[in-house]
Amino acid sequence: MANVYLKAAMLTAALALLGFFFISQLDAMRTNELKREVGNLAMQAESERQMFLYWQLLGNGSGEMCSYFSGEAGRRASATYDLTQKISAYEKSNVLGSEYDGIRRQYYISNAGLYINLLAAEKYCGTAPYKTILFFYRIGTDCPECRAQGGVLDSLQAGRSDIRVFAFPIDSGEPVIGMLANRSNVTSVPAVVVGDGKPLFGLVGQGELERMVGKPGGR
Repeated sequence: MANVYLKAAMLTAALALLGFFFISQLDAMRTNELKREVGNLAMQAESERQMFLYWQLLGNGSGEMCSYFSGEAGRRASATYDLTQKISAYEKSNVLGSEYDGIRRQYYISNAGLYINLLAAEKYCGTAPYKTILFFYRIGTDCPECRAQGGVLDSLQAGRSDIRVFAFPIDSGEPVIGMLANRSNVTSVPAVVVGDGKPLFGLVGQGELERMVGKPGGR
C-alpha cells in the first residue's frame, strides 16, 4: 500500500514539474513576442526622431522630412492599444514575473515618443498621416470603465488606417506621460482626447467619437 502512495506522489510531482516546464516555456515565448513587438515600436520612434534631427541639422527644407513622415511613417501606423492589451493579458497570466515590467515601460516610453514625433510633424509640415485619439487610463487599480473605453476604441479603429489611438496609463509614473496628461488637462480616467480638443471624461460612445473624427478619408 505504501508503494502505491509513493508512486502516486511521484506521479503527481512529475506532472507538476511537467506543467511548470510548459508554463515557463509559454511565458518565454510570450516574453520574446512582446520584446519583438515593443522593440519594433521603439525602432519606429527612434527612426522618426533621427529624421527630425537630420532635418534640423542638415536638411535644406522640410519637404524631405514631410515626405518621409506622410509616407513611411503613415504606413507604419498601428493599433498600439492592442499591444497594451496584450502586455496586460500576458502579465496577468505570467507566473514567473520575468521581464514584463521592463517591456511595459519601454512600450510606454516608445508610444509617447511616437506621439511627440507626430506633434513635431504637424508643427513643421502642417499635417499628419492620421488622426489622433489620446486615451488615458489607469493600471494601478481596477478600472472597468477604462476597459470598456478601450473596447470602444478598438471597435472604432478597426479597419481604419486614418486613425491612431495612443493609450497612456496616467499612473505609470513616467514623467513624459504625466506631461502629456497635463498638456491635455486630464484630471481623471478614463479620458479621451480627439486631436487637440478638450478631454472627454467617463465612457465615450463610439457614435460620438465617430462624429468627432469624421468619416474615413475626411478631415
